[in-house]
Parts: sequence; C-alpha cells; structure tokens
Amino acid sequence: MNASPREINRILAKPVCSVDETAKVFNSGRNQIYAAVRSGQLRSIRISGRILIPTAAIRELLKGETNSAA
Repeated sequence: MNASPREINRILAKPVCSVDETAKVFNSGRNQIYAAVRSGQLRSIRISGRILIPTAAIRELLKGETNSAA
C-alpha cells in the first residue's frame, strides 16, 4: 500500500480519514491499523460502525507524541 508523498499530504489535509487511508500513510495493512485502534495506540472515532481516524492522531503518532491510555 505504498502512497506517494503527494497522496499522503492529501490524506493528512483532511480532518479525518479511513482505515485504508491511514494504512497508506503508515505503509501498513488494515489489520495493523485496527490493532492500533483496539490497543488505544491510535485514537479513532466510530460513526455508524465506521472507524475514522483523526489526522491529528496520525500526526501525533508519527511524531511519537502518543498518550498511553491503555
């Protein structure tokens, strides 16, 4: 799921993104993103059964600014 820098910037410009988009940013699979959400490592919002990831949470994780609430 490699994403170009341009695509990553497009994703991070939005307030929230999908699990698939988050996986592109981290160059990982969907299951790893779901596991990070379940463990509390990555903040998320659940709306009508859909998991959305605030891009602010992605930036925090990329910078290493996580709050271990788990």
